[in-house]
Amino acid sequence: MEESVNYAEYTVTKKAEGKALRKRIWLIVLYLAVIAAFVVAVILTSGAAAIWATVAVPLFIALVFFTQRMVKEERKYEVSNAKLVISELNAGGKGKVVSDDLVSAYSIIAPATEENREKWEKADETKDFRGDSKSPDSYFARLDKDGKSTVIFFEATNKMLKSMKFYNRNTEVVTVRH
Repeated sequence: MEESVNYAEYTVTKKAEGKALRKRIWLIVLYLAVIAAFVVAVILTSGAAAIWATVAVPLFIALVFFTQRMVKEERKYEVSNAKLVISELNAGGKGKVVSDDLVSAYSIIAPATEENREKWEKADETKDFRGDSKSPDSYFARLDKDGKSTVIFFEATNKMLKSMKFYNRNTEVVTVRH
């Protein structure tokens, strides 16, 4: 973590909606199927539950542990050294940088509200890195590079906006919850 005054960091967890919600539902179905298979195996083996339990319980715990990593999605936003860096974190905390550009390269950074809709709607590419698409702290940043426009959606904090305003005067600051 940086000690700079113009450093800000924020992590959000992706809300289970759409594809992520379907993935979680299928995992619950998988867990129930494994438990049902265990119960059937105990019944068919005339109550050798102790033997089955010593094998099945640790395997079930391992199954839950490793599959939960697949559905837990976090996004980390970092404003540091005049850059906005967005990473997708897995459950182990290791991240993959998905966006790394100078804050000054963005033509506009503003709240993702209806008043600003025309500023992001006609972009060539849209990337949504918000935890919740309906978050009141939603902002967008438009990057026009090599004749292609990219809009990035993210959730902002007051400190992050202050840092962005320092590096890019085209940042529109509205007080947010954090």
